[in-house]
Amino acid sequence: MKPLIAILAVAAFLLVVYPAHAGGISNNLLLSSTWCSFSYNKITGYSNTTRVRFNKNGTYTTGGRAEGSSSGKYGSYASQHDSGSGGRWKVVKGELYLSEGSSQMQLVRTVVKKNSNGYPIVVADGVEYSQCK
Repeated sequence: MKPLIAILAVAAFLLVVYPAHAGGISNNLLLSSTWCSFSYNKITGYSNTTRVRFNKNGTYTTGGRAEGSSSGKYGSYASQHDSGSGGRWKVVKGELYLSEGSSQMQLVRTVVKKNSNGYPIVVADGVEYSQCK
């Protein structure tokens, strides 16, 4: 019975700290952390990491790194590429809208899930973002 009480206490805490609307996203949730995604292609050996930071003034910044290596009969090749961008963001009735640079705001399809430890995972247009450590 004690684990159930602990789970209910954590759930109640998350509802207070991360209130969600119809679409599941809230300003508090987005502002609570820098959000990271990671992908790895086991066939090519390349990985991609992206960090997104939402700011209180309605702007966001992203940074990314792609890296990997390959080898063949002519030797080995390693590569790394850094990228970054930014724009504006807003939440309307639980739905996230983003614009890159000064372009028009576009709806981002989002779902908020919880990982096995109860921390939020934001799935934005099919890409999972967790709180960066």
